[in-house]
Amino acid sequence: MSHTAQNDYKEFIDYLPEVKAYLDELDHQDLWWSTVGMVGKINNENIDPQLLVSIVETQKEFQGLREVMIDELIGRYLNQANSEISLKAQTTIDIVIRNLFERTADVGFLATDDDLVDFMAKEENSEDEQRFIHNRIVEYVKKYTVYNDVLLIKPNGDIKAKLDLNNPVSHSHDPIIQTALTTNDDYVEQYRPTDLFNQQKNSLMYAKKIIKPNVQGKDEVVGVLCLSFNFEEEMNGVYKTLDSSNLYELMILDDQGTILSSNHPDVNRVGSRMSNHIEQFDRPMRIGQQLHYGTKTNGYQGFYGLPWFGYVKINNQKAFDYGDNNQDLGVKIQPDSHLYLRDLEESIVKVSTLLLIVILNGKIMSLKRDVKAFLPILDSFQNISFDIQNIFTRFIHHIHQVLVDTIQKKAAFSAALAVEIMDRNLYERANDCRWWALNSTFRQLLTKKLSSGSLESTEVQKLTDILSYINSLYTVYTNIILYDKNGVILAVSNQAEGHLVGTNIPRGNDTTRCLGLKDTQHYVVSDFHKSSLYEDRYTYIYHAAVKSWDNMDTNVGGIALVFDSEPEFRAMLDDTEPKYINEALNETTFSILVDRAGMVIASSNDDIKIGQQLKLPPGILAAENGVSDTISYNWDDKPYIIGFKVSEGYREYKNGDGYDNDVIALMLTGV
Repeated sequence: MSHTAQNDYKEFIDYLPEVKAYLDELDHQDLWWSTVGMVGKINNENIDPQLLVSIVETQKEFQGLREVMIDELIGRYLNQANSEISLKAQTTIDIVIRNLFERTADVGFLATDDDLVDFMAKEENSEDEQRFIHNRIVEYVKKYTVYNDVLLIKPNGDIKAKLDLNNPVSHSHDPIIQTALTTNDDYVEQYRPTDLFNQQKNSLMYAKKIIKPNVQGKDEVVGVLCLSFNFEEEMNGVYKTLDSSNLYELMILDDQGTILSSNHPDVNRVGSRMSNHIEQFDRPMRIGQQLHYGTKTNGYQGFYGLPWFGYVKINNQKAFDYGDNNQDLGVKIQPDSHLYLRDLEESIVKVSTLLLIVILNGKIMSLKRDVKAFLPILDSFQNISFDIQNIFTRFIHHIHQVLVDTIQKKAAFSAALAVEIMDRNLYERANDCRWWALNSTFRQLLTKKLSSGSLESTEVQKLTDILSYINSLYTVYTNIILYDKNGVILAVSNQAEGHLVGTNIPRGNDTTRCLGLKDTQHYVVSDFHKSSLYEDRYTYIYHAAVKSWDNMDTNVGGIALVFDSEPEFRAMLDDTEPKYINEALNETTFSILVDRAGMVIASSNDDIKIGQQLKLPPGILAAENGVSDTISYNWDDKPYIIGFKVSEGYREYKNGDGYDNDVIALMLTGV
C-alpha cells in the first residue's frame, strides 16, 4: 500500500502510453545529445573548452526539465484519476444520506398520524378499522415508494398492521422495539437482519414510538411505527446514475469495513469485509493494481446517518483510460488563460535559449578560428534543438488538453448530479402534497365546510395547528395552505401570513386543475412563476386534492405547498459544483438551472437573475431527456466549458405520473 505521491509517479507510466511516448522521445534526444557531445570532444581542436562545458551543462538543464515535464504530465493524469474516484466515493455516500434524511422526517411525522395513533390506542380493532389502516398504509407507500414494508407494533411486540401481507411476522422481540419505546431520540435508525422483515437479508429500519395523549394531558405510549427502506433498490439506482459505464467498483461500507452494498457483488461480495482500514484514506491510495478511496459523508442539514462510508476502487489501467471518451471540444488554452502553464513554458524557453546560445557561440567561434570540422557537430545540435522544440510544443498542448479533459469530466458529472438531486428533492415534494391531502382531519373538516358552508373557529384552529406542525418538520416550505372547493383559503401554516385566510388562492387555473383531479395519485404543480404567496419571488407551488370523507370520488378542497425555492435550489447548486485544485478555476465556475426556454430557475452566479431569459445554444435547450454532454461556449466573450444534463425524473416522478417539466442543469468553468 502506498500513496500516489511524486516519488512513485514513474510506476504509472505503464498505464500512460502518451507519457511513455514523450519519455521515449526525450530519452532519445538525450542519448543523441550525448552521442553528438562525444563526437564533439573528439573534434575539439582549437575550440574553447568552455563551449564543451556549456554543452554538458545545457544537457543537464534539459535532463532536469525532462524530469519536471514527465512528473508534471503524470501528476495531471493522476489528479484526473484521483479527482474522479474521490468524487464518485463522496457522491455515493452523500446522495444516499440526502435520501435518508427525508426518511427521518417521514417516520417522525407518520408516527403522529391521528388515524395510526387512534388505531394503536385500541386494544381490539374491528375488521373495518383494520382494513382502513391497511388501506392508509398502502396509500402512504403509493406516494413514498422508497419503502417496501411498514409495521405497526404493540409495545409487547405484537404486530397490529403491516403493508406486506406476505410478511409472516406476527410477533417479535427485536431490540429495535424496546429501543424505540425508551429512547428520547426523535427516531431510531438501524441496518441489520431482523425477524420483523425476515424476507430480506438485511433491513434498513426507521422506528419511532407512537404516543397517544390521554385526557389528563399525559402521554401514553401505544406502540411503535417501523418503516423498512428499500435499500437495495435505491442503491441500484444510485449506481446507475454515478457510473452507467460500470467501470468503477462502487460500495457502501460500515465502520468495520463490511460491504453493505456493491455494484459488483460478484467481485465485492455483500457481507465480506475490506482488509484495509478506511480511516487511513485522506487521499486516493494505490493498493496493488488498483486505485482505492473511501470517505465519510459530508452530511446533509446536520444529518450524518449511520457510520457508513462511500468506497470506490478501479483498476489502474481503467482509471487512466476513461478520459479518452471525452469529445474534443477544440478548446485551446491561450497564453492569457489562468490555465496556461507559464512556469513550465519558461523552463522550456530557458533550455531552448541556452542550447541556441551554445550553437551560436560555437558557430561564431568555429568561423573565427576556422575550425570547419566542428560545424557539423553544431548542425547536429541545431537539429536536436528543432526536435526538442517540436516535442516541447506538442507537450504543452497535450498537458493543456489533459486539463481541459478534467474540466469536461467534472462539469458533466456535476451537472448530472445537480439535476439528479433536484429531481430527487422535488419527488419528495410531490409525495408530501398528496399524502398530507389525505389527512383525515382535513378531509372531515373540509367535507363539513362544503356541506354546512362554514367552520367553527376551533375547527379552523385545529387545521392551523396541524399545518403548523407539519411545516415545523418539513422546513423546505414557506407556507402550507388549505383551501376549499371555491379556492378560498381556510388555514395556513405560517402565522405571519394569517391575513391570507378568507382570500382566494392566486392562479385560479392551478386551483381548478387540482380540484379536477380524479384520484389520490395525481397532483398539480404550478409553472415556475412569481407568486404573491412567495413575496413576489419565483417558485413552484404543489397542489393535491382533498377528498370528501364520505366519497373518495369527490373533491372538497385542496392543499398547496409553497416551496422555498431560492435557498433550496441554491443549496443544490452549491453542493454539486465542481471543486478544483486550481483556485482560479473555482473563481470562474458557476452553475445554473434553466427550463426548456432558457429561463433561469436558479443560479450560483449573483449576476444571473432568477427569471432571466438566457440565450443558450439550441443543442442544449433541445436535448432529449437524460442527455448529458459538454460544449465549449463564449460566455460574456470569455471561453467556457459547459457541462449540462437534461432531467429525466426520479423513480415514478416525471416518469408517467402526469407531470412534465424538463429542467436543464448547466455547470460552467472558464478556461
